[in-house]
Amino acid sequence: LGNNNLQRSILSIAKALQCLSNLESLDLSGNNLSQDVSSEIAVVIDSNDSLKELFLGDNSLQSSVIIILEALSKISTLKLLDLQSNQLTHEVGDALGAVILQNTSLETLFLDNNNIACGMMKVFKALQQIKSIKNLGLQENNIPKAAVGELTAAIQSNCTLELLTLNNNNLKSSSEVILHALCNISTLKVLEMDDNQIGERCGDVLASVIKSNSGLKEL
Repeated sequence: LGNNNLQRSILSIAKALQCLSNLESLDLSGNNLSQDVSSEIAVVIDSNDSLKELFLGDNSLQSSVIIILEALSKISTLKLLDLQSNQLTHEVGDALGAVILQNTSLETLFLDNNNIACGMMKVFKALQQIKSIKNLGLQENNIPKAAVGELTAAIQSNCTLELLTLNNNNLKSSSEVILHALCNISTLKVLEMDDNQIGERCGDVLASVIKSNSGLKEL
Protein backbone atom coordinates (compact mmCIF):
# COMPACT_ATOMS: atom_id res chain seq x y z
CA LEU A 1 0.00 0.00 0.00
CA GLY A 2 3.02 2.27 -0.19
CA ASN A 3 2.93 5.64 -1.97
CA ASN A 4 -0.83 5.86 -2.44
CA ASN A 5 -1.65 9.09 -0.58
CA LEU A 6 -4.27 7.24 1.44
CA GLN A 7 -4.29 9.93 4.14
CA ARG A 8 -7.23 9.53 6.54
CA SER A 9 -8.76 6.63 4.57
CA ILE A 10 -6.14 4.51 6.29
CA LEU A 11 -8.39 4.58 9.37
CA SER A 12 -10.97 2.25 7.81
CA ILE A 13 -8.20 0.13 6.25
CA ALA A 14 -6.49 -0.21 9.62
CA LYS A 15 -9.72 -1.34 11.25
CA ALA A 16 -10.01 -4.07 8.61
CA LEU A 17 -6.38 -5.09 9.14
CA GLN A 18 -7.16 -5.62 12.82
CA CYS A 19 -9.19 -8.67 11.76
CA LEU A 20 -6.02 -10.34 10.49
CA SER A 21 -3.70 -12.30 12.75
CA ASN A 22 -0.98 -13.55 10.38
CA LEU A 23 0.21 -10.31 8.77
CA GLU A 24 3.98 -10.40 8.27
CA SER A 25 4.66 -7.27 6.17
CA LEU A 26 2.84 -3.92 6.17
CA ASP A 27 3.84 -1.05 3.86
CA LEU A 28 2.16 2.28 4.63
CA SER A 29 5.03 4.49 3.49
CA GLY A 30 4.37 7.64 1.48
CA ASN A 31 0.69 7.90 2.38
CA ASN A 32 0.64 11.34 4.01
CA LEU A 33 -0.58 9.80 7.25
CA SER A 34 -1.65 12.18 9.99
CA GLN A 35 -0.87 11.79 13.65
CA ASP A 36 -4.37 10.61 14.56
CA VAL A 37 -3.95 7.29 12.69
CA SER A 38 -1.13 6.09 14.95
CA SER A 39 -3.44 4.53 17.53
CA GLU A 40 -5.21 2.48 14.86
CA ILE A 41 -1.88 1.26 13.45
CA ALA A 42 -0.84 0.30 16.98
CA VAL A 43 -3.98 -1.88 17.30
CA VAL A 44 -3.07 -3.61 14.01
CA ILE A 45 0.33 -4.44 15.47
CA ASP A 46 -1.25 -5.72 18.68
CA SER A 47 -3.39 -8.04 16.56
CA ASN A 48 -0.43 -9.42 14.59
CA ASP A 49 2.35 -10.80 16.75
CA SER A 50 3.98 -12.32 13.65
CA LEU A 51 4.78 -8.95 12.02
CA LYS A 52 8.26 -8.94 10.48
CA GLU A 53 8.33 -5.78 8.37
CA LEU A 54 6.79 -2.36 8.93
CA PHE A 55 7.29 0.47 6.45
CA LEU A 56 6.14 3.90 7.66
CA GLY A 57 8.63 6.14 5.86
CA ASP A 58 7.70 9.47 4.26
CA ASN A 59 4.73 10.30 6.42
CA SER A 60 4.36 13.03 9.06
CA LEU A 61 3.81 10.97 12.19
CA GLN A 62 6.09 13.10 14.41
CA SER A 63 5.80 12.26 18.14
CA SER A 64 2.62 10.21 17.59
CA VAL A 65 4.91 7.41 16.37
CA ILE A 66 5.61 6.67 20.04
CA ILE A 67 2.20 4.94 20.26
CA ILE A 68 3.24 2.66 17.39
CA LEU A 69 6.66 2.01 18.94
CA GLU A 70 5.04 1.02 22.24
CA ALA A 71 3.03 -1.61 20.36
CA LEU A 72 6.16 -2.84 18.57
CA SER A 73 7.94 -3.27 21.89
CA LYS A 74 5.40 -5.96 22.77
CA ILE A 75 6.31 -8.23 19.85
CA SER A 76 9.63 -9.96 19.15
CA THR A 77 9.40 -10.91 15.45
CA LEU A 78 10.35 -7.61 13.78
CA LYS A 79 13.19 -7.73 11.26
CA LEU A 80 12.66 -4.43 9.40
CA LEU A 81 11.49 -1.03 10.61
CA ASP A 82 11.40 1.96 8.28
CA LEU A 83 10.63 5.33 9.91
CA GLN A 84 12.58 7.65 7.61
CA SER A 85 11.25 11.14 6.90
CA ASN A 86 8.69 11.41 9.70
CA GLN A 87 9.87 14.57 11.46
CA LEU A 88 10.93 12.55 14.49
CA THR A 89 12.81 14.25 17.33
CA HIS A 90 14.70 13.23 20.48
CA GLU A 91 11.36 12.36 22.11
CA VAL A 92 11.26 8.98 20.36
CA GLY A 93 14.64 7.79 21.69
CA ASP A 94 13.39 5.77 24.67
CA ALA A 95 10.59 4.10 22.71
CA LEU A 96 12.91 3.19 19.83
CA GLY A 97 15.40 1.71 22.25
CA ALA A 98 12.69 -0.47 23.79
CA VAL A 99 11.65 -1.80 20.35
CA ILE A 100 15.24 -2.74 19.51
CA LEU A 101 15.80 -4.51 22.82
CA GLN A 102 12.62 -6.53 22.40
CA ASN A 103 13.25 -7.43 18.76
CA THR A 104 16.72 -8.91 18.95
CA SER A 105 16.56 -10.28 15.37
CA LEU A 106 16.12 -6.80 13.87
CA GLU A 107 18.14 -6.60 10.66
CA THR A 108 17.11 -3.29 9.09
CA LEU A 109 16.46 0.06 10.77
CA PHE A 110 15.91 3.16 8.65
CA LEU A 111 15.75 6.44 10.59
CA ASP A 112 17.03 8.73 7.83
CA ASN A 113 15.88 12.32 7.44
CA ASN A 114 14.58 12.96 10.92
CA ASN A 115 16.04 15.04 13.74
CA ILE A 116 16.39 12.51 16.54
CA ALA A 117 19.62 14.16 17.73
CA CYS A 118 20.35 13.32 21.40
CA GLY A 119 17.64 10.64 21.31
CA MET A 120 20.12 8.60 19.31
CA MET A 121 21.99 7.82 22.52
CA LYS A 122 19.18 5.45 23.56
CA VAL A 123 19.02 3.93 20.07
CA PHE A 124 22.75 3.26 19.91
CA LYS A 125 22.87 1.79 23.42
CA ALA A 126 20.07 -0.61 22.50
CA LEU A 127 21.83 -1.60 19.27
CA GLN A 128 24.86 -2.64 21.32
CA GLN A 129 22.74 -5.40 22.85
CA ILE A 130 21.81 -7.13 19.59
CA LYS A 131 24.03 -8.74 16.96
CA SER A 132 21.79 -8.85 13.90
CA ILE A 133 21.75 -5.37 12.29
CA LYS A 134 22.65 -5.41 8.59
CA ASN A 135 21.19 -2.10 7.36
CA LEU A 136 21.30 1.08 9.43
CA GLY A 137 20.07 4.37 7.97
CA LEU A 138 20.97 7.44 10.03
CA GLN A 139 21.45 10.28 7.57
CA GLU A 140 20.27 13.80 8.47
CA ASN A 141 19.63 13.21 12.17
CA ASN A 142 21.85 15.83 13.77
CA ILE A 143 23.77 13.14 15.65
CA PRO A 144 25.53 14.88 18.57
CA LYS A 145 29.22 14.36 19.27
CA ALA A 146 28.33 12.87 22.65
CA ALA A 147 26.51 10.00 20.91
CA VAL A 148 29.38 9.00 18.61
CA GLY A 149 31.01 6.75 21.19
CA GLU A 150 27.76 4.82 21.60
CA LEU A 151 27.45 4.52 17.81
CA THR A 152 30.95 3.06 17.49
CA ALA A 153 30.17 0.54 20.22
CA ALA A 154 27.00 -0.42 18.32
CA ILE A 155 29.01 -0.93 15.12
CA GLN A 156 31.49 -3.15 16.92
CA SER A 157 28.64 -5.21 18.40
CA ASN A 158 27.07 -5.84 15.00
CA CYS A 159 29.66 -7.60 12.86
CA THR A 160 26.99 -8.31 10.20
CA LEU A 161 26.60 -4.64 9.21
CA GLU A 162 26.32 -4.24 5.43
CA LEU A 163 24.86 -0.75 4.95
CA LEU A 164 25.48 2.41 6.94
CA THR A 165 24.23 5.85 5.88
CA LEU A 166 25.49 8.86 7.83
CA ASN A 167 25.12 11.67 5.28
CA ASN A 168 24.52 15.24 6.45
CA ASN A 169 25.18 14.80 10.16
CA ASN A 170 27.98 17.37 10.41
CA LEU A 171 30.17 14.79 12.14
CA LYS A 172 33.45 16.54 11.30
CA SER A 173 36.34 15.07 13.33
CA SER A 174 33.99 12.58 15.04
CA SER A 175 33.93 10.72 11.72
CA GLU A 176 37.41 9.39 12.46
CA VAL A 177 36.19 7.46 15.52
CA ILE A 178 33.38 5.89 13.50
CA LEU A 179 35.74 4.93 10.71
CA HIS A 180 38.10 3.25 13.17
CA ALA A 181 35.18 1.10 14.34
CA LEU A 182 34.35 0.19 10.74
CA CYS A 183 37.94 -1.06 10.29
CA ASN A 184 37.05 -3.87 12.70
CA ILE A 185 34.32 -5.37 10.52
CA SER A 186 34.55 -6.93 7.05
CA THR A 187 30.92 -7.15 5.90
CA LEU A 188 30.27 -3.57 4.76
CA LYS A 189 28.84 -3.15 1.24
CA VAL A 190 27.48 0.42 1.36
CA LEU A 191 28.95 3.36 3.28
CA GLU A 192 27.54 6.85 2.81
CA MET A 193 29.15 9.77 4.64
CA ASP A 194 28.48 12.69 2.29
CA ASP A 195 28.51 16.24 3.66
CA ASN A 196 30.11 15.56 7.03
CA GLN A 197 33.25 17.70 6.62
CA ILE A 198 35.40 14.71 7.57
CA GLY A 199 38.56 16.45 6.43
CA GLU A 200 42.01 15.37 5.29
CA ARG A 201 42.98 13.66 8.53
CA CYS A 202 40.42 10.87 7.92
CA GLY A 203 42.00 9.81 4.65
CA ASP A 204 44.24 7.10 6.06
CA VAL A 205 41.60 5.52 8.27
CA LEU A 206 39.07 5.61 5.42
CA ALA A 207 41.60 3.73 3.31
CA SER A 208 41.82 1.13 6.09
CA VAL A 209 38.02 0.75 6.08
CA ILE A 210 38.12 0.07 2.34
CA LYS A 211 40.87 -2.54 2.75
CA SER A 212 39.01 -4.27 5.57
CA ASN A 213 35.75 -4.39 3.63
CA SER A 214 36.71 -5.87 0.28
CA GLY A 215 33.04 -6.39 -0.66
CA LEU A 216 32.31 -2.65 -0.58
CA LYS A 217 30.09 -1.66 -3.53
CA GLU A 218 29.06 1.93 -2.78
CA LEU A 219 31.07 4.67 -1.13
